[in-house]
Amino acid sequence: MSTAHAAGRLIHRSEIVERACSWLRDSVLYGQTRFHQNEHGVYRADCSGFVSMAWGLPGRPEDRHGGLDTPGLAAVSDLIPAQELRAGDVIIRADGTNLTRHVVIFAAWAEEPGRYWAYEQAGGHRTRLHVLDYPCKTGPELYVPRRYLSVQDHRRRSSESRRKTVNGRNIGRSTGPKLHIPLLR
Repeated sequence: MSTAHAAGRLIHRSEIVERACSWLRDSVLYGQTRFHQNEHGVYRADCSGFVSMAWGLPGRPEDRHGGLDTPGLAAVSDLIPAQELRAGDVIIRADGTNLTRHVVIFAAWAEEPGRYWAYEQAGGHRTRLHVLDYPCKTGPELYVPRRYLSVQDHRRRSSESRRKTVNGRNIGRSTGPKLHIPLLR
């Protein structure tokens, strides 16, 4: 049992995915000193601001400047085994400096072994959903899978949700449940 405490409200996995997709829709440019505002609030436009927004954590409190940083995200999440990763969990490097810490949102395992789909907000890019090597290419021993303490697993699927395909293939393992991503408009 974790001694950490959750900083935000309870949130369903499907809502985490919907919120992450809102930055894909907006094509948010990365920036540690930039902020992005949409229907979910005002958040720093870096990786930890992106995850804070997706997890529904407080937006722009004066002491957090647009969401939690990566050590803050680690404090409101629990370490999990890689085989338990589900959409909305994260793969995070919480130690180091603001130049070496990083976090991505896990979407689903890719068809290729050792690879996964991730929502990412990274330097030099806009928000993207793409395939990564597990856990990452650089410094893989420094990255760990974590689950937000206030995540809930069950929610009725919205009639507006539709299955997302990439290159004609469903995102997700064929042996498990498919990942449902809201259709971007």
